[in-house]
Amino acid sequence: MSGETRTGLIGEHIACAAVLSMPGIMGAAMAQQDKIDLLAWDDAGYLRIQVKSRNILPEADGRTPCYHFNYGMGLNKKKAARGSYDIIASVAIDRRKVIFTALGCVGTVSKRIRARRFDDPDVEIDSWRHALAVVRGEI
Repeated sequence: MSGETRTGLIGEHIACAAVLSMPGIMGAAMAQQDKIDLLAWDDAGYLRIQVKSRNILPEADGRTPCYHFNYGMGLNKKKAARGSYDIIASVAIDRRKVIFTALGCVGTVSKRIRARRFDDPDVEIDSWRHALAVVRGEI
């Protein structure tokens, strides 16, 4: 198994466990289809989730340690696949933490997230609630 495939699979399992721990979620399953890695459901319906997994980037030039996520799809990775999924799960593998973002809130193809953001004990639940509210049109 290649390093990228292994990293992706680890991230999908971490994200699935995080989704299953969210209030109101009735279930989640690994989908492993093009553009959809997880499918979760609750009383309001289904949620399609794309998982992006990374290990921390080493410090360079005195920069703050961060994770660099590429949200683009396809060979050229030029844009996020609008309409193909609802939520992106950005997984910090070494911290085993997830930040959820509604696809509608993604403005760039590439995003750096500082390592300390994943250290917030409420980052998963807070980001999940926000992403879900955006997807459901509550925000």
